[in-house]
Amino acid sequence: MRFQFPPRSTRGAVLGFAWSQIMLVLAGVICAVVALNLLVAGDRGLAIGAFAGCVLLLTLGLLRLKGRRVTEWTPVVAGAVLQRWAGQGQYRGGPYAPNSVDEWMDLPGPAAAYVWLPATAADGTTQVGLLHHRAEKTVTAALACHGANLILADLDVQDQRLTDWAQLLNILGSEYADSGLVRWSVTARAVPDTGNAAQRFLVNRAVDTSSEAYRSLAQLTAAAAPAAQRHEIYLSVVFDIARLSGEITRAGGTDAAIAAVILDRLTGIEAAVGEADVATGGWLSPRAYAAVIRTQFDPDDQEVVDLRSSTPTRDGGPVSAGVQPRLAGPVAARTVGWNTYQHDSAYSRTLWLAQMPRQQVAATWLTPLYLRTTSRRTVTLVAQPVPAALAQLATRREKVSRAGDEVTKRKLRLVRTAREDDEARAVEQIDREQAAGHVRYRYALLVTVTAASIPDLDRDVRAVRRILSRAGCEAVSLAGEQDQAFAAGALPLARGLKPVRGWSA
Repeated sequence: MRFQFPPRSTRGAVLGFAWSQIMLVLAGVICAVVALNLLVAGDRGLAIGAFAGCVLLLTLGLLRLKGRRVTEWTPVVAGAVLQRWAGQGQYRGGPYAPNSVDEWMDLPGPAAAYVWLPATAADGTTQVGLLHHRAEKTVTAALACHGANLILADLDVQDQRLTDWAQLLNILGSEYADSGLVRWSVTARAVPDTGNAAQRFLVNRAVDTSSEAYRSLAQLTAAAAPAAQRHEIYLSVVFDIARLSGEITRAGGTDAAIAAVILDRLTGIEAAVGEADVATGGWLSPRAYAAVIRTQFDPDDQEVVDLRSSTPTRDGGPVSAGVQPRLAGPVAARTVGWNTYQHDSAYSRTLWLAQMPRQQVAATWLTPLYLRTTSRRTVTLVAQPVPAALAQLATRREKVSRAGDEVTKRKLRLVRTAREDDEARAVEQIDREQAAGHVRYRYALLVTVTAASIPDLDRDVRAVRRILSRAGCEAVSLAGEQDQAFAAGALPLARGLKPVRGWSA
């Protein structure tokens, strides 16, 4: 089974140009007309200034930098400059946090509004970690998943798993979207295997530790330990409290009522994931959820957190696994330059896949990213189901706009490119899929690379870029937005999509 992703739309408001570009070009034309009038009137100095303004406006309207229009860079640059001017480019947590860690979990940037919501599962003992975003009025939970080997499976098994996953996407985008689900994400992170499972297996299972075979295997596992990695997968779901206000009010309107309503949805989602032949490890507890967030901010703390549950205390019992929920945030974080985010003991850089593979690819097209790199990296797919009515309106608007552009180009005798043909076919394909009952999604794929130093980070990012380029992807470093990109790409919070505006989908 092979797939082909639709090309990223390049259609603007008129003939591929956005309204901001059109306004800048019109302003440049006006400046040119004014300059000619001034030149005729004999005012050469003002005419030269007007011509210079014309050239500048036309350049800003038509120039592209690193895959974006200059008009798209303007809010990014303005926001970054304003952030640094206001002293918001650095964050101090822990004892220097703006809120008392005895009451809140302090996170930087857009995640600052998250607080823990107490929640107990139906068994009365299992704690479930729910993150309540006070500003956005959403609740987030994360489900630990364990993937099966797809590469070595038979073709029939692969097709069945893909079909089950497609069914799960339809369930999340229809049944649970109607029940308050607004976003979900799949976060897969590769971290060093600090526990060294291979060495532990050898020590625990070896019968004769004095043989040459044992010594040879011990040396082999010890040499492989620095490159050993484990992969963790989390399915994060975000619910909108406003859509569940009726049920929450009937349940009492308290935090406990919110938790009860959300837990009811989580039970059904976990069952649906299990039916898709995906093994699950349960919804993360507050301590486990906090451990994931904490070790993303401070990779040096990974070994301590991993070994905590197996370390005996004075009374013989194990130390509680995970991290105290209130201590999940970083002690310090800041943006370094335009492309690097420094947090506690590491540096990170987040790449956005602006263009998915253009050619047909197999279901395992991302496998080299997991198997051919040894860096610490996190791959996050953030998806938002689009309501059926809005999706139909958006598709109809897209088809009408493209038909209008086609008529205009035919009248102006403009050339139609192959990319425009591919985009038009993609719109038709999406329309047919929606008519067949499939759910339309808005999505973004982010890759966050983490290293102990900037030179190591540059090397690892280049390796990741090469792998993505061979897969036919265009990876863009989110310059000026690395602090927000880290929260979206490295943390299992299902963030990273801008709000829907109008009929856009």
